[in-house]
Amino acid sequence: MTEQKRTVEISYPPDEEEVSEVKNKGTNKMVSKTTPKKKPAQKKHQKKMKDQKELIEKLEKERDEYKDNYLRNLAEIDNFRKRVKKEKEEFQKFALNEFFLELLPIVDNLERALKSKEGSGENSVDEQSIVSGVEMIFKQLLDLLKKYKVEEIEALGRIFDPNLHQALSKEEKEGITDSLVVEVYQKGFLYNDKLLRPSLAKVAIPLEEEDDDERLDDDE
Repeated sequence: MTEQKRTVEISYPPDEEEVSEVKNKGTNKMVSKTTPKKKPAQKKHQKKMKDQKELIEKLEKERDEYKDNYLRNLAEIDNFRKRVKKEKEEFQKFALNEFFLELLPIVDNLERALKSKEGSGENSVDEQSIVSGVEMIFKQLLDLLKKYKVEEIEALGRIFDPNLHQALSKEEKEGITDSLVVEVYQKGFLYNDKLLRPSLAKVAIPLEEEDDDERLDDDE
């Protein structure tokens, strides 16, 4: 008797993890059906998502590094600014230390000159000696100022310069074409070639000539 074959059919598509078994009645042979492969478009999409995720993580890491470096540099700049400010204050406080040390001997000499005038009898000093001593001290003081780039402005007999001189009075004078300093009330000084104090002076200005019409009026 001929044995009739019976086939088992699947009427729906299997899932990715489903394995369908087909048995042949005579041999009981099992046929397994593997999971279908993913489509190329789906693989490409997943790879793109993975690359984007890695890129985002890399950018976030770089952002954190830049932020950390920025904060660190900001703190260093603030510390540097505070240090410079402190050094500047210290410099301003003691910048004239050397100058004052060299000024003290001049003060000592002035004190000696004043004390010498108070003497009496054989130990007394005449006025001429005192004057000579004061002149010496004055020269010593000018030399010290010159050492520190403080120099007197030459004004007497010079052409008036409003950048260096300040006119307190003026007078007309014949025979000159430019305004001249004829008297200095107070000396001016330069410090490192910049004006420290202007010279206070009396200035002679050229005499203004009368117009011909005014002369005719005077003659009449």
